[in-house]
Amino acid sequence: MENAKKYFVPGVLAVSFLARAAYALYTGNAFIFPDEGVYHGLARSMQTSPDWGGLFHNREPLYPALIWLTYKVTGPFPLAVKLLQAALSTASVYLLYRTAAGLFGRGAGRLALLAAAFYPFTIFYDARLLRENLLVFLGVAALYFALKPGGTVRGTAAASAIAGIAVMAKTIFLFYWLPVLLAGLAFRKLKPAAALAGAAAFLAAVSPLLIYNYSHTGKAFLTRGQMHNVYVPIILDMDIPGSPGENEALLAIPHYKTGMALPEAERDAYFKPLILEEIRLRPGNFARRCAWRLLKLWRPYPHRGMNYEAGSWALLTAVSLLSDGWLIPLGFWAAFALRRRIGELYPVYIYVLSFTLIYSLSWSQIRYRLPLMPALLLLAAPLLAAAAARLKLDFFKEDLKKC
Repeated sequence: MENAKKYFVPGVLAVSFLARAAYALYTGNAFIFPDEGVYHGLARSMQTSPDWGGLFHNREPLYPALIWLTYKVTGPFPLAVKLLQAALSTASVYLLYRTAAGLFGRGAGRLALLAAAFYPFTIFYDARLLRENLLVFLGVAALYFALKPGGTVRGTAAASAIAGIAVMAKTIFLFYWLPVLLAGLAFRKLKPAAALAGAAAFLAAVSPLLIYNYSHTGKAFLTRGQMHNVYVPIILDMDIPGSPGENEALLAIPHYKTGMALPEAERDAYFKPLILEEIRLRPGNFARRCAWRLLKLWRPYPHRGMNYEAGSWALLTAVSLLSDGWLIPLGFWAAFALRRRIGELYPVYIYVLSFTLIYSLSWSQIRYRLPLMPALLLLAAPLLAAAAARLKLDFFKEDLKKC
């Protein structure tokens, strides 16, 4: 038993990395999503042009920069990025284990480790040139530091710096970090000095992008030109996204066609009043579509869209139901069951709720919730450990803390 305890964590991590690396090698340099080609092309243009101009006025820079840095070492070799992502994903699994073990006990940590190590959709997306892998890593890292006890200056600064770096990968992390900082003060988990240190660390992390955009445009902003992603879901028929006629339906919307023809710097100013007018005139329609997008985000099976180059829809549905079919309901039930510890676990609750809210207001798909699944695994871990205790599985109930 002592040998099992000693080698369990490194053994699972090793197998987890090998599984991810093997699938990455199987996919090679191939792309199956249009966005993969976009990121590859962006990194190549960064390689060949010394003047990046306005590349990052309308797109967060961190993931393209990660690909660019990899290509500087290996050349334009997408497989190298995929193998790097396999390593990042394995690091995410380890951080999740450490977080669960610290909060709920070593047995719960081992269960979280197992579930995260072989969660099928992280393995799948690790082998795609998409930023979800990076978002998972940064999200888990931010939670790891935010959930450390004591609310120290150092821990708060580290959590805030990572959240700021995550904003450079996807701006949505801004809507997680600020509520977490305010909640820490409200729950008296953070002292003012720690909160100030966190604010300074966050600002330091996002300032390069702010300075970059200001130097090129005279305005300080993180990203722009994305308001059409709020407008379109209000207007477009709900069964259109992902269907073969999506592009044609978009171009048939007069305001969409006009707005997208504008320079990117002018699009937000065009779409924002249209959004407010739609909400004012048809509040029921807006509320109904937000509810539909929430359900679409958290459904346990994939939408049947245009094509499935990665496999059959039936196979993807079966895999999804065998993983998310139990994890999602258990994770949300765990959030309710652990409500008495909200003063300790509030970063996890805010993490899930902030992402869910933003995607319910804009554009949702299953892929976007991937960074949230480790949070559900974290919450579910003590419930799984309690079940292991009832089954006399001592290895997975060790050091179980009362929830």
